[in-house]
Amino acid sequence: MNSDQILYDIKHAIHAASSILITGQDVPDGDSLGSELALYDMLWQQKRHDKTAQGVEIVIANDAMPPAHYGFFPHVDIITPCETIQARQFQVGFVLDTGTDRIGAVLPVLKKCRAIITIDHHQSRAQGIEQISWIDPAICSVAEMLYDFFEHPGWNLTLTPDIAACLYGGMIYDTGSFRYPNTTAKTLRIAAKLLETGFDFSAVAERLFLEKPYSSLQLLSAVLHTLQRDETGQIIWGVVTQDMLKQAQADIEETDGIITHYAFTQGVKVAILFKETSEHEIKISFRARGAIDVGKFAKALTPKGGGHHRAAGCTLHGSLEQVQELVLQALQQVVTRKGVYGAKNVIVA
Repeated sequence: MNSDQILYDIKHAIHAASSILITGQDVPDGDSLGSELALYDMLWQQKRHDKTAQGVEIVIANDAMPPAHYGFFPHVDIITPCETIQARQFQVGFVLDTGTDRIGAVLPVLKKCRAIITIDHHQSRAQGIEQISWIDPAICSVAEMLYDFFEHPGWNLTLTPDIAACLYGGMIYDTGSFRYPNTTAKTLRIAAKLLETGFDFSAVAERLFLEKPYSSLQLLSAVLHTLQRDETGQIIWGVVTQDMLKQAQADIEETDGIITHYAFTQGVKVAILFKETSEHEIKISFRARGAIDVGKFAKALTPKGGGHHRAAGCTLHGSLEQVQELVLQALQQVVTRKGVYGAKNVIVA
């Protein structure tokens, strides 16, 4: 089904709905959060245009509340804590920038929805429980996908500065300010149209990428001191331990973006950041350059792993040392083109 028909189907699904839930990644990032906030305003606009807004409730809730450094997004304070909606029932549920299997504690609430709609651009994702699914890995971000609503004949929307700021934030987050190869000519044309609304785009970029609390700088310094490379110089990795977080007085969310500081080291094909979230749980971020598909690699390690060709992640259980050994041995097989080794089997690359 093409996106044109999908947008008509979404319009039909929300037309009579009096309660709508919007959710996304369990820990929202810039694209997930910006897209949620933009869609919230877009749905209200459409409901008002259709004169079906009376008595309607639209709620944004994720497994975790937004990290503090996303506080610049317009109206971010409307997001509801997940625990406050557990007994609720919504007629329509949207899942943005992830699959329905990766929304944490929101999943039981989502399952009660009459209609579930997913909008995502990740290439390695599990089939979910949605009735309407718009998946396009060729598009740089969900924020870019949402812009299509504004040019669709079935939707009557006005691109406001607040919506533009949210969509722009999502787009620059997932393209690294238009530096990554997922940026297209269409991406830049849309960005230009967003800027025409007059929002302060430089402030969005500064808050998203440059402004950091002192604790984040302390943590970055500590991580850079842990950097190691394999003997070929093609794999580089750093670690974040619970002790490092305590010493820096930082939260785990402050690891966001650290990997980009060393992902482009000369000669490196894959960068890794191992994050110790508890004694026996390690979250792993991957960034790749060139032909290596880290989305495929992360999914080979665990069914819930995945992401994009050049940016992906997964969670593995075990000690930091055990997980590092497993991942590095498997990745070295990929770098030398011998295959991908999962925890229990071999998958030929």
